[in-house]
Amino acid sequence: MEIFWEKKEPLTSVDISDISADRSWNGNYIHMMLRSLLKKGMIEVCGTVQCGTQYARQFVPAVTKEQYAAKLVMSKGIEKNSIAAVTVAMVNEANEADEEGLVRQLEEIIEELKSKDTKEN
Repeated sequence: MEIFWEKKEPLTSVDISDISADRSWNGNYIHMMLRSLLKKGMIEVCGTVQCGTQYARQFVPAVTKEQYAAKLVMSKGIEKNSIAAVTVAMVNEANEADEEGLVRQLEEIIEELKSKDTKEN
């Protein structure tokens, strides 16, 4: 996923192979990884492009880093009633120099969620 987020452009398996030349990923591994990410909804097909004599699918991320992190945390058994405590722990872990700015961002998010909840009801 890091490769997709860093490049910020559609990638084919050939592109991923070229980008990850320093890793020991072979073509079969890359295809297996792409199939798994597709199945999990982490990436999506956005088109095709000709690579030599064949056509290759292009992929883009279907989730942001933040959404991915949230899915990862939730998959580790964190329950919904613990989300606030996990958020506080993450803020403390970040040891943010600009804590006021972070608190302001969180307050804005809370207000957005409240107004969204009000509109739905």
